[in-house]
Amino acid sequence: MLAFQRLLARPLGAAASKASPAAYACCATRLYATTDSNGARFRQAGLTKENVPRLDKVDSILDFTELSTGKTLDQPKLFPAHRPTEAVMNTVTEIVDTPLTTAEQARLLKKTLVLKRVVNMNGKGKQPSMYALVVVGNGKGLAGYGEGKDEEPSRAIFKATNRAIKNLRFFDRYDDRTISMDIEHKFHATKLELRSRPPGFGCRANHYIHEICRCIGIQDLSGKVRGSRKPMNVIKATFEAFSNQKMPQDIAKMRGKKLVDVQSVYYGNH
Repeated sequence: MLAFQRLLARPLGAAASKASPAAYACCATRLYATTDSNGARFRQAGLTKENVPRLDKVDSILDFTELSTGKTLDQPKLFPAHRPTEAVMNTVTEIVDTPLTTAEQARLLKKTLVLKRVVNMNGKGKQPSMYALVVVGNGKGLAGYGEGKDEEPSRAIFKATNRAIKNLRFFDRYDDRTISMDIEHKFHATKLELRSRPPGFGCRANHYIHEICRCIGIQDLSGKVRGSRKPMNVIKATFEAFSNQKMPQDIAKMRGKKLVDVQSVYYGNH
């Protein structure tokens, strides 16, 4: 530090004759950095743009002279900014294995019901990632759900959406507005009670069930969730319950009656 102070106190010519190239470059850098707004006046009168030293010739190790091809100090990046292809796991593609066309996939209702951060513990420690659960449907009885996990939330949602489109299935609706019968279903620690309702009743149930019914196209429904109310359990229990419901034809066969009689008794004359 004392050598630099003495170097700054001397004129530029004397300093250049006795100082080492590295010290001269450091001094010149400090002096060259103090200019006015138009870049014409320097703190040291003897320093001009013509005699400013070449900093790229001071230290060959720090300046990567073997990689330099131009006259600028900006060096090309030694490492690629993107992740190598072999390091990317579960690459997301635009191709979805489904009979639906691209236009039909674009018209589907897509709802991200769960998006949270999860941690996987292994030998390297805690490995964080994002988990997403997406429900898709066309509002006319076709619906499905999918799960995705990735380091980035957007890619996790994209994976879950692709898997939901692949898992689409058709759910029967009575009169295209409600379920065929009252349903009681148990999924692990979650117990569902779903009841069919008359026209104009609306969907009065858990908000996850409400979004699922919106994707399926069920307009009149009431429900109650008992036990565990975790989103994953409620969503999976709802899809299982809709898949296991009995149709009016099955009820009429079990009762030994005609289909019109069952519909008149259970659902009224509408």
